[in-house]
Amino acid sequence: MRSLAVVTLIALTAMVLPAATGAHQSDDRSRCFAREGVSPEQKLSSCTAVIESGRQTRQVLITALTNRGNVHLGNRNYDRAIDDYNKAIRFDTKYAIGFNNRGIAYLRKGRIDRAIEDFDEAIGLNPKYAMAFVNRAIAYEEKAQWDFDAYLTEGTYEDRAMHDLDKAIRLDRNNAIAFRNRGFVNTRMQRYDRAIQDFDEAIRLDPRIGSHFSGRAYALRFVGQYERAIADYRRALTLQLDESNRKRVEKALKQLGVERDTTPTAVTKR
Repeated sequence: MRSLAVVTLIALTAMVLPAATGAHQSDDRSRCFAREGVSPEQKLSSCTAVIESGRQTRQVLITALTNRGNVHLGNRNYDRAIDDYNKAIRFDTKYAIGFNNRGIAYLRKGRIDRAIEDFDEAIGLNPKYAMAFVNRAIAYEEKAQWDFDAYLTEGTYEDRAMHDLDKAIRLDRNNAIAFRNRGFVNTRMQRYDRAIQDFDEAIRLDPRIGSHFSGRAYALRFVGQYERAIADYRRALTLQLDESNRKRVEKALKQLGVERDTTPTAVTKR
């Protein structure tokens, strides 16, 4: 189940970008604050130019540092991302987005407890921050699987993850990521019917994501619905999947007696 949590984190990094501010911006500010149509390299260069210009307001600097940190996060330069989030937080010690994003970076570095501290801080600053609850749930799931102390208290961190995902869904009923992750947790807890319901909802809200279908397929296998599982695995291969998950889906289809050449061509996430 670890690979499922990693997929979720990748999805979450695109959802924490601060909004652009100001109607009349320089080219660098426009590229730095753009949500689409700008390459990571362009955004990195433009945000750096904004930060180093010496002529920006505090809020502009916070946004530019956060956006540059997000680029570093996407490029797996976690220490650089953390450094930018640190600087943004120093400008505003009540900046919930900065704590949330820094928590993601720490989690990707494997510093689970440090990540949880940041998610705690983000939630304390903004108790309605649904994605911070989702991210803390992911951290709890990672801790449940890989931390020795969690092994000694079996079920504790799964329960905490479930509590956070329930809270995230109450805050945002349209949060497909929260439903998907709750599906993963229910699967891990062998609550397969509940997991299938959660994946159903994630798919209804966002049918473009391969892991929604592969997650449901995994749960369907445990309740003996093999034809539906095969259909979901096949569907997953037509959608966004990273290479490791694509191979995992192909292996699952082979286990179900489906030859590789009968599945659709995969579209890998780049």
